Amino acid sequence: MTYGFYLSTCLILVVLQTTVMPNIPVLNSFFDLLTAFTIYLGLFRSTRESLPLIIVLGLVIDNLSGAPFLLYTTSFFWVFFGVRWLKGMLQAGTHFRLSILVTVGVLIENLIYIAAVGLMIPGRQSAATIAFAVALQLCWAFVIGPFMVIGFKRLHRLWENLVGTIFIKRADMTEHEK
Repeated sequence: MTYGFYLSTCLILVVLQTTVMPNIPVLNSFFDLLTAFTIYLGLFRSTRESLPLIIVLGLVIDNLSGAPFLLYTTSFFWVFFGVRWLKGMLQAGTHFRLSILVTVGVLIENLIYIAAVGLMIPGRQSAATIAFAVALQLCWAFVIGPFMVIGFKRLHRLWENLVGTIFIKRADMTEHEK
């Protein structure tokens, strides 16, 4: 049922990011919500469990976004493994360390995006505009990111408990009926 949680969470995040957040002016410069979810996967879930989801999620977002093909897949991949590598050096127990990890993950994604788009369409935006947008995203990531990652962890635990009790009750009822 873990993949059910992943599927529903990703679907909710994609809908929020593509339909709700663009209509709220304060959230125009918010970082990619799926990056926060990728960071959660990198910190708290196994590679065997997370990697297929990251690849599929990246491919879906690549097809929805209109960005260069494999841009999001590549950025999610590097964010995931970058966070896993940093996790070995930093213990992700405190909010400050978690803030650092989320900020670095968002920075990795932005650098990949800037490099890809900058190579394809040179001179599209000024460096000051890009730097300001990235700085705002990094501030959002530093402040809000740890709460999102901890929220994903708690929601996953709640999902597992809820689904586990529902299916255990149904399994017990069917065994007693036999």
